[in-house]
Amino acid sequence: MSDIVQEMGIGGPLSPAVLRARIYRYNLLLRKYWWLPVLLLSGSLLVQGVRYFLGEPMYVSTGRMMVSPRIMTTEAAVYTEELSNYFGTQVSLMQSEAIKHRATVAVESANPELKDILAELAVQQEPKASIFILKVTSPNPKYSQLFADACMTEFLDFKKEMRGETSQKTVDAVAKQLAELEKAIADLDQRLFLFKQENNVVFLQEQGNYVGTYLLDLNKQLAELKKESQLLDLMSVDQTLERQMQNTADGPGKKDDTSGASLVEGPQSEYIQTKRQLQRARARLEQLSKYLRPKHPKILALKDEITRNERKLEIVRQQSRESITEKRQAIQLQITNLEKLVAESETKALDVGRKMAEYEKMKSERDRQQQLYDRLLGTVQNVNVSQDVSQFDVNILERATPALSVKPGFLRSLLIGLGVGLILSGGMLFLLDRFNDRVATVVELCEHFTEPIYGQVPEETPDADGRLPLLTPQDTRHVYAESFRNIRSSLRFVGGEGKKKNRVILVTSPTPGDGKSTTTANLALTLSFATDERVLLIDGDLRRGGLHRLFGLEGEPGLAEVLGGQAEWRKVIQKTPYKNLFFMSSGEPAGHPGELFFNAYCEVLLQELRAEYETIVIDTAPVLAVDDTPSLAPKVDGTLIIYRAGRTSCRLMRNSLEALYSRNAKILGIIFNGVDPKQPEYGYYKYTEYYYSKTVSRKSTTPATGNTAEGVDGSGETAAIPPPPVPGQGTAEGPPAITVRKS
Repeated sequence: MSDIVQEMGIGGPLSPAVLRARIYRYNLLLRKYWWLPVLLLSGSLLVQGVRYFLGEPMYVSTGRMMVSPRIMTTEAAVYTEELSNYFGTQVSLMQSEAIKHRATVAVESANPELKDILAELAVQQEPKASIFILKVTSPNPKYSQLFADACMTEFLDFKKEMRGETSQKTVDAVAKQLAELEKAIADLDQRLFLFKQENNVVFLQEQGNYVGTYLLDLNKQLAELKKESQLLDLMSVDQTLERQMQNTADGPGKKDDTSGASLVEGPQSEYIQTKRQLQRARARLEQLSKYLRPKHPKILALKDEITRNERKLEIVRQQSRESITEKRQAIQLQITNLEKLVAESETKALDVGRKMAEYEKMKSERDRQQQLYDRLLGTVQNVNVSQDVSQFDVNILERATPALSVKPGFLRSLLIGLGVGLILSGGMLFLLDRFNDRVATVVELCEHFTEPIYGQVPEETPDADGRLPLLTPQDTRHVYAESFRNIRSSLRFVGGEGKKKNRVILVTSPTPGDGKSTTTANLALTLSFATDERVLLIDGDLRRGGLHRLFGLEGEPGLAEVLGGQAEWRKVIQKTPYKNLFFMSSGEPAGHPGELFFNAYCEVLLQELRAEYETIVIDTAPVLAVDDTPSLAPKVDGTLIIYRAGRTSCRLMRNSLEALYSRNAKILGIIFNGVDPKQPEYGYYKYTEYYYSKTVSRKSTTPATGNTAEGVDGSGETAAIPPPPVPGQGTAEGPPAITVRKS
């Protein structure tokens, strides 16, 4: 987002800047369509006035009903109503078409002369009371009173019928369910009887307990054997013998099959003794080797003893391996046998469990059906008791009063007319705003587009000829001139690298009439005023180019002749009345103008112009009018697109940007043209007193007479301010200067 938007602090849909922009937008809309609210308000007031003065008098009769106290009984109520919405339900029922139709039929049956009379029924609940107020309005006083009484009577009859019908439906439904339950209970009793005949329930229960205990013991034994088998597979022979020795030491004389202590004690004891003798011999050999020679008799004897013990230890290991293998096989046979027993026991347990589960299910289902049957039987017995007792009952408190003549007050009619007119006006203005996608403030522009905003150009009043004068070095339109200086600064210091940024600039707009040519010319002038750098302004609108008329220069030859190879570019460039500004007109194309930008010489021309001029500004045709601009835009350093406030459609602007982006054009940003300087978010207008703090007095402004007006700037020096250029006059150094004295 641009710096302008960041300075305004646009932070969301409810930020102060957005709210001010919305207010300003609706203010513009109201100023443009002021006649629409006036027309709608006048029409609404006229309709209400006609209804007030020509309307027939109406008669109102009022009746009152209240909720009667209820009688509490020990029996459960069968007929109940929704308590949370009770009063709203009663009001809606009293005003329903069914009650009004019944009341109409009752009144017309008793009074045949009162037919085809329209009546309006309104019901409301009295605040903080259980009382309903019925108001009937009709053009006949007698009919109003009779209709009010009939509505209350028919409401009570309708409630009684609805209660009786509901109770009877309840009885019928419960009786039907009772018959179904009786049949279901009889069927369950028969199934239970047959099951007991086929199976001894007591024996099944005992068998299930025994099988469960037996299966638990088998699983424990199987788990211990599997554990022992895994240990024998994992441990080495030495570890197994040591473990057996440890188990023997912990429980001497005990025989434990699962721990492995059942092996023959002889090999185990001999293994331990041999291993200890071997350890002692090795220790003795290590001790004697320190001071005896290797062939000493004691050394040789110890070595022989070590060799014998090692052989003996290996024999014991081999015997132990065979013993462990036999034990492993025995354990595996026990595991296989136990797994078979477990499988058989599980099958028996599942069969017993299935039968017991089936029995318990039938028994539980029978008990549940019996409980439901008893509960429904009690409900049927309570129906007759509670049939005429409702949770709440509404009775007539006051009969309908004699009808009184009423007529809406003048003030009420006036307020209704104003309200309707304002609502219609607001709705129409809202619809007009929704269908209008043209924006007038920079805040709205930032909501629609993400491209940077390079500046805001205020709206200026044209002269008597309908033309807007170009800027001068010391132009007195300070706010207008400052806006172009802001754009100039953005071009110099925003984007790119190095001192020379955006040397070839293309300026365009979505549609004709957006102020593109005038803005381009003033931008080129502002660039030429800044330094001594040479600025070239090119009229790139080969179809309707008119920049030469703003400077009073020739229109031919120009760019079309250069691209067509009919002229050399140095010969078609013209000097303007301003020192550093040069101009190339559009010329007169011989064929299709858009094809000239596809010419290979187009890029060569831009390169040659870059070498000659510091900045090149190109004014082109509108993007959506022809294809010339999208074809030229990719060849320049950057493109500025103009959006005219309150005129350019955002949809067309978006289409233009998409057309440029699709050609890989570099979009520098948007110039917001034609902005109302008095709008809330326009910054320069708020500080106009800074420019006009010193009064400027002119003695003469006619360059033809040569008269001048002397002026002194803030430093006491005389300042020369050139006037707007006159077509056909002036030199390359600039137009004749005038002197202005500042007071």
